[in-house]
Amino acid sequence: MDDRDRPVRVHVGFPSPSIAGLSMDRWPDVARQCEALGVDTLWHSNERFYRQMWIRMTVSAMVTARLRIGGAVVEPYAEHPALAAQALATLAELSHGRAEMALGAGGSGFPMMGVRRTRSAVAIAEALRVIRPMLRGESVTLEGEVVHAYGARLHMPTPTGTALWVATRGERTLEMAAGLADGLVLATYAVAEDVRRVVSVVERGASTAGRRPADLRLMSRVDTCVHDDPVVAREGCRAMVAKLLWASYPDRRFVEQAGLSVPPDLESVIATRDYDALERISGLVPDELIDRFCWAGTPDEVGARVRAVLDATPVREVGFWILAAPGQTLSEAVTRVMTEVVPAISSPPDGTTRGAT
Repeated sequence: MDDRDRPVRVHVGFPSPSIAGLSMDRWPDVARQCEALGVDTLWHSNERFYRQMWIRMTVSAMVTARLRIGGAVVEPYAEHPALAAQALATLAELSHGRAEMALGAGGSGFPMMGVRRTRSAVAIAEALRVIRPMLRGESVTLEGEVVHAYGARLHMPTPTGTALWVATRGERTLEMAAGLADGLVLATYAVAEDVRRVVSVVERGASTAGRRPADLRLMSRVDTCVHDDPVVAREGCRAMVAKLLWASYPDRRFVEQAGLSVPPDLESVIATRDYDALERISGLVPDELIDRFCWAGTPDEVGARVRAVLDATPVREVGFWILAAPGQTLSEAVTRVMTEVVPAISSPPDGTTRGAT
């Protein structure tokens, strides 16, 4: 079967700042709506210090029956991988095997906690070497460069079929994860040529590790804002791009590889590491950065951009991290993506139905 004939899996997530105003008593409605609209996996952001990820995942699991429940990203610095394994196994039991998790380098809230992010590719690899055997019911001892565990094991039934993803933009981490993870979240490349480039890195890493690249799940995860006015859609993404640049500072390789740069006045604010300043200066984010790292526009425009990625790469899982446009409710934003964009990406260029799950 040609990769392009395989069904497209649709994932939905919400960057934590985009749902900051959504109280916990309203979260069940979000989860139910995603399930009703046919979302495969609902991802819960782990940005500190917003509403806690594992608690929101638990609520989602309790009010749905089919929807898969994802958490991203779990990092190995502020949360020990053994604790992550404990939480994931508990949630998998509650949800009857619907829980998934993506590991990453993280970064939000680290300055507040005095946490330093070091050697992220090594740290994520070591976290996987603790979490995966623990989920198999094994006892784990690891004297790693970053992660340490001594006889760590779970005192509970262990889950089966729980996917462990790695979410990253870093090429070294991509290569490593291609040999260890079940899937890779390719974030946040919004144009086909960038996705092709990172997929080639993944394929190289899989081959080095003796794995078939086709056995890896690949998700293109992109911040998405859909509106009838493309200008308004871009405004919905501007603050999120500022946060993306803040989280990746001082690494600008992914920006430079796109032939772009961060404006000096924006970079100088980011360099202060004042996260709260980002909302005030988001207007400094130029449109070209939004267009490169977000899917923003009308339903037809966003659908065409996603289809370009699907047609040019082996990626068959799409992650819409949904942002509401100014004046748009979160419910409206989700509905527009699922009812106006997803049908377009589920049909190949010849007009036949590709299928989405």
